[in-house]
Amino acid sequence: MNSFKQVAALLQMNLAGLPQRLGTSAVTVVGMACVVGVLVAMLSMGTGIRQLSAQNVRADRAIVMSQGAAGGGASNLSKQAALTIVDMPGIKRDVQGQALAAPDAFMATFGRSKADDRRLVMQIFGVAPQYFAVYPEIRLTAGRMFQPGLREMIVGKTRHEQAKGLELGDSLRWRGGDWLVVGHFDAGRSLNLSLLADADTIMSAIARNNYNQLHVVLESPASFETLQAAIKANPSVSVELKHEADVMRQTTTGITNILDYASYFIGVVMGLGATLGAINAMYAVVDSRKREIATLRAIGFGHFPIVVSVLVEALALAIPGALLGCLLAWLFFNGNTVNPVGLSFELAVTPALALFGIVWALVMGLIGGLSPAIRAARVPVTTALRAV
Repeated sequence: MNSFKQVAALLQMNLAGLPQRLGTSAVTVVGMACVVGVLVAMLSMGTGIRQLSAQNVRADRAIVMSQGAAGGGASNLSKQAALTIVDMPGIKRDVQGQALAAPDAFMATFGRSKADDRRLVMQIFGVAPQYFAVYPEIRLTAGRMFQPGLREMIVGKTRHEQAKGLELGDSLRWRGGDWLVVGHFDAGRSLNLSLLADADTIMSAIARNNYNQLHVVLESPASFETLQAAIKANPSVSVELKHEADVMRQTTTGITNILDYASYFIGVVMGLGATLGAINAMYAVVDSRKREIATLRAIGFGHFPIVVSVLVEALALAIPGALLGCLLAWLFFNGNTVNPVGLSFELAVTPALALFGIVWALVMGLIGGLSPAIRAARVPVTTALRAV
């Protein structure tokens, strides 16, 4: 009998005997399910943030920041620089010939959660009227638009649902004055966490003369290079042009890195425990079948088929555990909204995460079954002779 036929015969025999080893098999499956479920659930946070940052991102939108700024909050863009860039080629214009470009200036403020009264960090953006032409996805859902020159604001859908004191007619105390909530909006993106007000009024309140960023709509995605070349050719401005998608990724990189690190750390620790459990379970299986394995060796079965059959049995236990873990993560976590550090997003258990969890379980099963498999192949033939 060749090796492949021996492997097939052993696999059939091993898998047929799984119901007789229900206890040890269940321990392995449950251990794998716990590890994969926790890992996938935790990674779904990072995936959810990435999906949020990619919502409504357009290839024909770009953002201008000061040279070397790590993000919008660290950017310092002068009014003169903004006016100079608006007149550069590559920026789309409306029917009146006005450039689709709008600066913003923003600062942090604080609110209280409706759920548990904890403090929330919120951002209030000062924007120019043209901002709503740059981001046409912003639409009022209640109330009216704020008026330039007045301390009025509109509140994003998610922030309104999350924080106290942001109903129409409420006032938010900020920078020594009361800011009246006159409207609610929905933008279908992370902007839903923001408060929007008039740019000049905001800059007066925070005693600033410079903007943070300039948002522009390009004539086409290819016009990015045109505008970038014009910026580099003008020595009077020291700024960087970035794709909107790159800025959104950069904004969330810090928190996603932390969440991913924590997820992998916990996954590795739990994985080690599950792997040790699989090793113990497979050792118990090998010990209980020592005479059977030795008998197989005595009648001509080789080392390789025995090793492969034990490894496949370990993997056969890992797969249902992984599938169960992914299913539980999807049922209990997918679509749930969480609010770490004031950032609200939905957990996302994607097919890619499920596949990663299955691969993770297979690796644990492979490691957990390798040593017992080698031990099974080394069972002395004399053991079978003594048993007879």
